[in-house]
Amino acid sequence: MKIEKVPVDLNGVTRHLVYDLNAHYDLEKMYGSPSKLIEEIKKESTGSIPYILQVGLAHEEDIPIEALDLLVNLGNVKYLTYKILQALTAEMPDTSKYKSIQSQHQPPSGDSDGGWPWDWMYYIGTVQLGMSEAVFWRSTPKKLFALWEIHKKYNGIGAPGEQQQANPDTPPAWVDQYI
Repeated sequence: MKIEKVPVDLNGVTRHLVYDLNAHYDLEKMYGSPSKLIEEIKKESTGSIPYILQVGLAHEEDIPIEALDLLVNLGNVKYLTYKILQALTAEMPDTSKYKSIQSQHQPPSGDSDGGWPWDWMYYIGTVQLGMSEAVFWRSTPKKLFALWEIHKKYNGIGAPGEQQQANPDTPPAWVDQYI
């Protein structure tokens, strides 16, 4: 699964935005949750857009925040906001397709906006899927959840209480029928 890079023109130089897990983690530390991040982006603030750009460009090159501050102005903030939102949504998992993301991993406090379940995601990526730490942090949420769904399918891992069967075409049988 290839990561979608969103091209963005920064003063005549084309760069590519990618919001991988590393970027999401940094943004969540800064803004608290994904919805607060989106609220901040939609404000089209020339104060916060440079940092959000810097995080999305970190996979390519470490551009100093001061340089990005100079590139963001009232003339291009709408364009940059659009590109950031495009890059963020390009690599988000389809929650209608991956219902386990919604149902099984809500924060225990009942707060539906508590952010990503980082401990669970790290465990899934590194232990269950066997990713190195570097590969995990460079993956996108879309890629991680897609791989997890495939892993569950081929390893017979289902929802709690769901009966797993090796071959769905074979009816269930008692052990004594085979003896």
